[in-house]
Order: sequence, then structure tokens, then C-alpha cells
Amino acid sequence: MPVPSPRSFTTRATSWSREHVFVMDVLWAALWFVLLLATWPLSSASPVDSAAYLTLTVGCCAALSARRVRPLTALTALAALLAIQVLWMEHFTTLSVICVLVATYTSQTELSTWWRRAVLLVLLLGAAWAVLFIPDLVYTEDLGARVASLLSAWTTLLLFALLGTVRRHNREEVDRLREHGRLLRAKREQELRLAALGERTHIAREMHDVLAHSLNVIVAQADGGRYAARSSPESAVTALETIGRVGRESARELHRLLGVLREDGEREVSPMPGLDELPALVEEYRRTGLRVRLAQEDPPAHEVVPPPASVGLTVYRLVQQSLANALEHAGPVPVTVHLTRSPGLIVVTVTNPVGPEPRGPGERDGGHGLIGMRERIALHGGTLEAGTDGTTDLWRIRASVPWEET
Repeated sequence: MPVPSPRSFTTRATSWSREHVFVMDVLWAALWFVLLLATWPLSSASPVDSAAYLTLTVGCCAALSARRVRPLTALTALAALLAIQVLWMEHFTTLSVICVLVATYTSQTELSTWWRRAVLLVLLLGAAWAVLFIPDLVYTEDLGARVASLLSAWTTLLLFALLGTVRRHNREEVDRLREHGRLLRAKREQELRLAALGERTHIAREMHDVLAHSLNVIVAQADGGRYAARSSPESAVTALETIGRVGRESARELHRLLGVLREDGEREVSPMPGLDELPALVEEYRRTGLRVRLAQEDPPAHEVVPPPASVGLTVYRLVQQSLANALEHAGPVPVTVHLTRSPGLIVVTVTNPVGPEPRGPGERDGGHGLIGMRERIALHGGTLEAGTDGTTDLWRIRASVPWEET
């Protein structure tokens, strides 16, 4: 069985005492009560005087036990009880010394600024009144000796006031550090939540693009294969092979995306599509009946700087979503994909006929595909234009995707 170290025991005891201040003050008051009984100043006094002093002692210890839970009430009660004790006995006792010193310390640790100054002033004036104006309190009539006693009393009071001030400052600093730590933890948790939300939003965009692409291809191939089954069985078989291949590829990509959401186990890492995969994407849509023409304008070879992977993925998803939208809304129509590359910028333009049912403003601005496009491009500080070209009556998607070259 492990033996707790003295340091861990001290830490636990300190933490417990901070959480149970009233219990600690009661224990201290009980200890002081035992000390006061051990230094009993009325051993030869009458039973009435002894009972009166015992009552004062119990009252002072009770006030001391409440010094941190009700500091102002406790200090007021102590002032009244000490005044009675000094006027009655006309000399300092262990009871009066303990109560005055603890009251001085407590006033500086528990009260507000105004009350701290007021209580300290009252204590200093009370000490001056007791030393200078109560004849039998100091065993001398010499004024110089009384002034020296007063200065000694004031020095002691100010020392305990200083100790209380240091204690209050240390406690405020600890509280400030704890609050700072709490705010840092809250900020960290918020950052983690935002990061998780951003990751899930990214995954949702990826899943939407994958599903939109694969389902449109599958539906187009299924429709074409159904019509071709009677007249051209070979074309139907080709359509079924395309459906199977696209379905398997989409299943693999969805498996990868959903694997990111899992918190246990290792995540599967696979390369993301980019600009080099655009010809394969275009060829895949050509097999669905979409007449796609891909045109690229590249800068001179010495000026070619490969874009970041995130830019390549954004352009790929933009073209993929545009082709899926064209196939869904317009059918197997001619589509032109034009890429213009320059240092630090790629401009993508996708045009196609609007089809038998032109898209309205709601589809132009509110579709999930266009929203995903805008979000992707906004991450790079680019722009997206979507709508019908007034001169050609073609549906046009034009996006500018910039990046900083290093």
C-alpha cells in the first residue's frame, strides 16, 4: 500500500482548510479558549467575577469563530466585549491581546477598503485611549513610559495589519490565477469545439460532393442502360460496369470520410483528388453522356508553381459539383470546363445550356451545392459567380481561387 508523502498530505490539508473556513475558525477559537483557561487571571477572585470573566471569554471566542463568515459582526462584538473587559479589569489580559491582534489581522483580510481603514483607525485610537487614559492599565504614571508603551502597541497592531494585507493580496492573486486558468480552459474547450465543428462541416461538404457526383452518374447510367438493354445489350453491360465502379469508388471515399468521425482507432489516410485528376473526372462524366470539353491555359513552364493541395482539392470539387449539377438539371448537354492558371491564381469557368427547366434565383443562391462551393472558395479568399449569362443564355459558374506563393 503506498504511503502518502508529507507534501501530498499538506496539500490536501491546505485545500480542505480553504473549503471549510468556519470549521477551522471554530477549532482555532477552541484552542484559544483552552489557552485562556490555562492563563486564568482571576484565580483568587469571587465566583461572580470568575463567572463574568468566563462569560466574556466565551463571547470573545464565539466572535472569533465567526470572524471570516461574518467579519463585521464579529469585529463589532469583539470591540464591545473588549471595552467591557478593559474598563472592568483595568489591565490587559491574554484574552484582550489575542482578540485585538486577531481583529487587526482579520480586518485587513476580510473587509472592504473603507471598512479596513475605519477598523484600523478605531483600533489605533482604542489602544491610545487604553494606554493613556486608563490609570491602572500601565503600571507607571510617567508620560514618557506610557507614550513608549503606546508606540509599542501601535507597532504591533500595524505589523499584524501588514500581515493581513499581505495575506489578502496573496489570496487575491491566487483567485486571479485560478480565474485566469478557468478562462484558459474554457477558451481551449471552445477552440476544440469550433475545430470539431469545422471538421464536421468540411466532412459534410465532402460527403455532399461525393454523393452528388456518384448518384448523378449512377442515375444517368441506369437510365441509359435501361433504354439500351433491348437494342444494345453491350451498352447496357457497360452502363452496369460504370455503375458498379462509381459505386465502389464512392463507397471507399465515404468510408474514408466517415472514418475521420471515429474517435477510436487509427484514421485511414489517402491522397485527396486535385488538378491532375480532372481529366479522369471529365472522362467519367463523358461516359454518362455529358459532352464535356476541358480546356486549360497554363503559364510558361518557368512560371509554373504547383498550387497547395487544398487549392487543387477545391478546384476539383468545384468542377465535380458543376458537372453533377449540369447532368442533374440539364441532362446530357455540352459542357465546357475552362481553367486559367497564373501565378497565385486559378480561374475556373464552367458553362452549359440551362436545360428545359431554367434555374430560378432560389436555386441559384440557395442550393446546397452552390453553398458548399461558396464556402470552399471563401476559405481561400476567392469569389464565386453563378447564374445565367445574359449574352449566351448559358448557365455559367465562374470561380477565382487565389493562394499565396512561397
